[in-house]
Amino acid sequence: MDIDSVSDCSDTSPSRRLPTASRASPADFIREPHTQHMPNVSLVCGGQLQNGQKHYGFFVVPAGKQWVMQKSDGQNMSIPGPSTVRAFGETLTEMRNVSASETEYIELSYTDGHSEILPGPASIFFDPVCHTNILVKSCVSLTTSELLVVYRESLDAKAHSRKVSREIVRGPCLYKPQTCGEWTHKFSWHGHDPSGGELARKRPNGLKFEKLQTAPASVYFDVENVRTSDDALLTVRLMIFYQLTDVEAMINATNDPIAEIINSVTADVIGFCSVRSFEQFKESAEQLNMIGVYQNLTTRAAGLGLHVSKVVFRGYMAPQRLQKMHDDAIERRTKLVLERESELQEQKLKDDRLAKEEEREKVKRQMERAQAEHTAQMKRERFTADMTEQRETAEQKAWLQAAANEAELAHLQATRERLGLQGADMAQILVARTQGAPAKLIQITRGVPDSAVQINETA
Repeated sequence: MDIDSVSDCSDTSPSRRLPTASRASPADFIREPHTQHMPNVSLVCGGQLQNGQKHYGFFVVPAGKQWVMQKSDGQNMSIPGPSTVRAFGETLTEMRNVSASETEYIELSYTDGHSEILPGPASIFFDPVCHTNILVKSCVSLTTSELLVVYRESLDAKAHSRKVSREIVRGPCLYKPQTCGEWTHKFSWHGHDPSGGELARKRPNGLKFEKLQTAPASVYFDVENVRTSDDALLTVRLMIFYQLTDVEAMINATNDPIAEIINSVTADVIGFCSVRSFEQFKESAEQLNMIGVYQNLTTRAAGLGLHVSKVVFRGYMAPQRLQKMHDDAIERRTKLVLERESELQEQKLKDDRLAKEEEREKVKRQMERAQAEHTAQMKRERFTADMTEQRETAEQKAWLQAAANEAELAHLQATRERLGLQGADMAQILVARTQGAPAKLIQITRGVPDSAVQINETA
């Protein structure tokens, strides 16, 4: 909860005054008499009363009403209803009834000077003989995180003097004063200054209230005109989170804890900035989010019964010229950074493209190598299959030839044995089979006389 958002509740209980809150005369609590001046006469019992008129005879006061009879000797006598009144020239005036609900109380002021508190629900008739004033006031409602600081004056019987005590009334409750001699503490703290514009500036007595909040709260504050070591003028913007932990210590130590907080945090910020240049301040500005930087604040808050849990650095403001220079420098640096990032991205894109191309070529080479290896493997397998087939064919042919030779040899052997041929005869047969049939057969038989044989062949 922001402390600046607490509403001004210096008047905790707007009074419902009967009559007005100013000094009221007894006549204000008595109904206005009729304009006529003729006496009211009732010869029989049951006559109607007329406010402020002289009465003769017998009259009835209804239930819930109360009248005052003013005798000729000046004495007043209260007549509560229901009752019968016998009058002989006395003036009768109706008394006004004052009532309070459960959330209200009645403050009675007596003619002898003392006062009393009548808690509601209650009602009482204003008696001008006894009362000088009657006020109906609303009770003070307190939530769980609210409290009242009440001062009460009492009589010390031993010292025969009056003393004032202080009481902390904590919610949730509906508080009704115990005596008229008590009052509540009116707090007046530093509050938001509207003249600051966009700056979170505080002004004295800007926050007035009676209900004290004990829930965690926060306050915005801008430390203005802070100089760095190189004379740069800054405004440091902060948000301070705190909680009230000891009400007694706070009341005894200060009347304005917000003023103590802003003075302490101002000292811490000035000490932080005065030893740093503007560039060093920008580089280390994130340290202002650390609670350890605010030693004065935490020490003073502990003495005030407050606990500062966190301080948030909301940024800084510089004069227009310095801010313009700073903005221009930021713009140039940002431009260079963007150009550098663009160049880096372009170079990275080229590197990525080159790496992808290299990777693609590598994959392509691997695929070609795999294809070549596959082709070679297929050739090797085909060659191996061909050689195996040829070997098997040759082996088959050799086996068949061997079988044929064996069969031929067996056949020739059988022929030789059957014909009784000699080896020379068998050789001639084999030669003849090998050479094949002759183209011409010239046969010379025995019995021809020895003579020269001449063969002439023409082409």
